Amino acid sequence: MLIILCIAMALVATAMTSLIAARYRQTRRRTSNPVARVFRMREFAELDAHLEAVAREELHRLEGELARYLAGRTGYIEMISKTPGGIALELSDGRRIALRGISLRTRELLRGCARMNTLRPESFDRDAVSYRLLLRGPTGAEVRIHARNIALAA
Repeated sequence: MLIILCIAMALVATAMTSLIAARYRQTRRRTSNPVARVFRMREFAELDAHLEAVAREELHRLEGELARYLAGRTGYIEMISKTPGGIALELSDGRRIALRGISLRTRELLRGCARMNTLRPESFDRDAVSYRLLLRGPTGAEVRIHARNIALAA
């Protein structure tokens, strides 16, 4: 009987130790992650979904703004400047189009074509992961630029 009592107490002690260790690990995880301290997992998932929706709306708004600008009278490229991760096309009407994620070969081609022609941005379209910007000169010369991101600035 004494042996059974000792085994039962050992099992209870093992279970309690396991439970205490699990709670300690969970508490440590929460304190090391600042988001976990503020949000529960369900709230965090809801916040993540909300931010994704806001990002999609902002992307559509920016694309619409660029499409409206390109539908009107656009300026020609005056200067091409290097930016971190891409280039910026400085236009004659004071606007700026930033392109990120373009190849080095495309940069060199664009610099050469821009010197010979007064290229104007004409249109853009979007694939699943990238954009294509069409530049056209007064002589009909066309240059298509593939970029990961595109943004219009005032």
